[in-house]
Amino acid sequence: MSLSSKGHKNICNQLQLLDITHCSKLSCLFSNTKFPITLKHLTIRGCPELEYIAQEFEETACLESILIFRSGIKSLPRGLDKLIHLQEIWLDSCSNLVPFEESGLLTTSFRAFLVDRCGKFGALPKCMASITSLRELRVCNCSADISFLSEGFPVNLASLAISNAPKIYRSLVEWGLNRLTSLQKLTIGGGGCSNVVSFPEEGIGMMLPPSLTRISLSEFENLEFMFSEGFQDLASLKELVIDNCPKLTSLPKKDMLLSLGYLRISRCPLLKEECSSDKGREWSKISHIPLVKIDFKNVIPRESD
Repeated sequence: MSLSSKGHKNICNQLQLLDITHCSKLSCLFSNTKFPITLKHLTIRGCPELEYIAQEFEETACLESILIFRSGIKSLPRGLDKLIHLQEIWLDSCSNLVPFEESGLLTTSFRAFLVDRCGKFGALPKCMASITSLRELRVCNCSADISFLSEGFPVNLASLAISNAPKIYRSLVEWGLNRLTSLQKLTIGGGGCSNVVSFPEEGIGMMLPPSLTRISLSEFENLEFMFSEGFQDLASLKELVIDNCPKLTSLPKKDMLLSLGYLRISRCPLLKEECSSDKGREWSKISHIPLVKIDFKNVIPRESD
């Protein structure tokens, strides 16, 4: 039900890694002592009764990573801005988790913020846009109302993934995705974006950053075509993945896909037909790509009968 340092007086002055998995009755971490200031890595999985880690972090805390999966956590402790060594927060399937208090996060060493399947998590920390050290941001399948700040996005991101976050997607489009000049991996799940018919969006001349090496698009229910001009100058693009876009019929122009080494298309029946080597209008755009998979079958090179 709880962890205790009783009989081990020095454990909280030495402990560096704590990994707790599937303790169904655990309701608090340390019942008779403060949070260990020497702890560097904290991982909690499958603890549905655990609502709080601690009330507040100490200024001397050494935490570098906080990973919490499938647990009852309601909020993180106060004092996140005191964790000068913190590099990563990953929160997954914590249905009771609410947004952090506005203490912020330090901007010097923080590298990754990932939050998945946390239905009550409805806002990102206000300081997020100013964290120039942030390289990876993932916000997937949280509250449908989750939004980003008017200040914009962390400009040095190398990897960005959003899914079922229409307000964040809209903010990203209006702010200017091409301003993320270090972005290499872009993953967008278009749940809730029923008004999107082209990607990038043709009506506003949306452009993609030339630094991209991988793009993954999924769940855009009304996406009809790729806006070729938005793919200009993507000389580093190596992978394109498209999943469950049932109305999509066309890809960008072939000239925009010359650098591709891998194309995967799944659950896109109209595009699948257009990419047929027999009569498909899109075949000429993809015939040069070394590896093409459609509905998980190799089209190039063709699977032998």
